Amino acid sequence: MMKCVFHKIKKHPITASLAVAVVLLLAAVITLTAFLTQKKTREEAQLYYDMKCESYATQNANLAKGQIVFIGDSITDLYVLDEHYADLPLAAYNRGIGGDMTQGVLGRLKVSVTDIEPAYVVLMIGTNDINWGVDQETILTNYGKILDTIYVALPDVELYCMSIIPQNTQLMEYSDIDVHVTTQKILSVNPKIKELAEGKGATYLDLFSRLADENNLLIRSYSDDGLHLNKAGLDVWTELLKPYLLASITK
Repeated sequence: MMKCVFHKIKKHPITASLAVAVVLLLAAVITLTAFLTQKKTREEAQLYYDMKCESYATQNANLAKGQIVFIGDSITDLYVLDEHYADLPLAAYNRGIGGDMTQGVLGRLKVSVTDIEPAYVVLMIGTNDINWGVDQETILTNYGKILDTIYVALPDVELYCMSIIPQNTQLMEYSDIDVHVTTQKILSVNPKIKELAEGKGATYLDLFSRLADENNLLIRSYSDDGLHLNKAGLDVWTELLKPYLLASITK
């Protein structure tokens, strides 16, 4: 069961615009729950994308700058950041959108990231590109544009690029995905994302190897549906990333 948690807002009073944002966020949560319980069309994914972007635009006026932003697809969208990063001196804002792809992230960077001028950005994107059959060249081209756009707008930002995570053959509600095929694609594209990220000055973090079994499949205890991370899987992500954030914030 997905938990609805509103991310902390530092030193900003509750305003009418924030109340609107809460309503939009509640609607988005309901839509995400439906999105993950049955297969959705691209049109329905676009509706959810538009709803979340509208919510983010409304929230932005009330959010502190210089904080941490997580951006990605449903794997990020389901990451309840206050349960993992409340002990950091900065707020962590979740800008994940279920069903999103590299092209979608590229198209919403202003409203999701650069308008609130974070000091840290955590990017995980590419799973849906793989599952929808987007070719590797397009994924990497979009990924490079995402990094370039962020760095142009925020030249001093610290950017962490997470690897695409593994999948498991025991998929629920995703039976049209051939995990043997997607696994090989993920194994092929992750080293290229690493090379691309590091070449542009970002930090690449290999979450894949921490979540994969000896067959490069997502360890069953880290997921309830074979594709998304449950609390145990998210704990692994936190254990990998948090020391980097903490060391940088407190240096």
